[in-house]
Amino acid sequence: MYSHPNLLKLRSDVSKFCPALLITGIYLTISIIWILWSDALAEKLAHNNSALLVELQNQKGIAFVLLSSLLLFMISHSLYKRLRHSNKSKTTLEQKFEALNVAARGGMIDYDTETKTAIINEKMSFFMPGGRQRIENFFQRFLERIHKADIARVRSEFEMANETGQNVWTTEYRLLGVDGIYYSVLSSLFLIRDTETNKTHRLIGEIQDITQLRNLQAEYYNQQLKHKQRLASTIIKAQENERNRWAEELHDNVSQLLTVVNLYLSNTEVIKEKNISMISKAKQMVTEAQQEIRMLSATIKPPQFSLMTLQQSIEKLIADINRVKNISIVLITTDFNESELKDEQLLMIYRIVQEQLNNIIKYAEATQIKITLQTKNDEVGIVIYDDGNGFDKNQMKTGLGFRNIQSRLQLYNGQMDVESAAGKGCKLSVSFHI
Repeated sequence: MYSHPNLLKLRSDVSKFCPALLITGIYLTISIIWILWSDALAEKLAHNNSALLVELQNQKGIAFVLLSSLLLFMISHSLYKRLRHSNKSKTTLEQKFEALNVAARGGMIDYDTETKTAIINEKMSFFMPGGRQRIENFFQRFLERIHKADIARVRSEFEMANETGQNVWTTEYRLLGVDGIYYSVLSSLFLIRDTETNKTHRLIGEIQDITQLRNLQAEYYNQQLKHKQRLASTIIKAQENERNRWAEELHDNVSQLLTVVNLYLSNTEVIKEKNISMISKAKQMVTEAQQEIRMLSATIKPPQFSLMTLQQSIEKLIADINRVKNISIVLITTDFNESELKDEQLLMIYRIVQEQLNNIIKYAEATQIKITLQTKNDEVGIVIYDDGNGFDKNQMKTGLGFRNIQSRLQLYNGQMDVESAAGKGCKLSVSFHI
């Protein structure tokens, strides 16, 4: 238990009126007054009668003893009552502070800004070691135990609270414990100000350890993030399965029907010569429709990495594009090792490349595209550059293609960055950890 400054003040007030000193002063004053006054009165009453004067002197002494004893008793009794009341108040105040120290959930601080001295409780000694409950130069020593990443912010917040006249200052930071570990703490301090100058002269408050709470919050956040990742993974798998089904339907059913129609048109006996050109056009349109269906089927059907590598899959995608679009596409995989990746990650890379190539072909009017794949230090990097129209990033509205890329990257906490300017092409940079 420690002595609060108010208790020290109470003791000093009592010491100012020391009972022995007070009684002595009163006794001396009464004695002098009595001697001077009683002698004059006795001589006046005796009228030069020596016998009567002696008798009055004896009676005067007895009266002085009785009156002074009574007066001193009253004064002593009054002082004794005041002393008992002071001791009782001191004991009550000490019990209150002792109960507050025990009941407090965290460390308590009582800091005097003028003396730069603080009084702390036992719980606070976990963050301010030394075995003492009265600490000199407290503020500077306390700042040295705050985490380096938080100290500038804490100092700035305190100065702002002090300058703006706030009465309560609450903040959160990391504080070093006696075990050498930084703990997350919530500090709530009350700023006591001088009524005339409004200057802070005392800080009283509590520092509460909230490390466990923050750990639980972080664990909950990680669980929520994993749940979102699992949900996104399930959605993407469902999309890929649906794409695969549609690709098979287009290839096996619609394309087969068009093939049969083309055969019928080839074997049709032409009666009228004017139908020859119409039938030829019909055959040409059926052939084009078959090519478009094959292209569409190849686009939406996910590659099977058990049969071909990611590089081969992207090269096949490039070849399919070159059959219908005259554009130079260069694939660089010199520093890329796909053996370190899972099939889900390989598919994600494939879809990102495919999505961006579709964006370029639809909007960019580019003549050259450069795709770079790289693995380094457990991180995959994808860079896709084109020399097309580009766009103003300040006016960029995230399109469906970029949204698809971002949703896939969320599974692995990946990052996406777009560099572009009007007339200067576009550079898409993507990275994620393996």
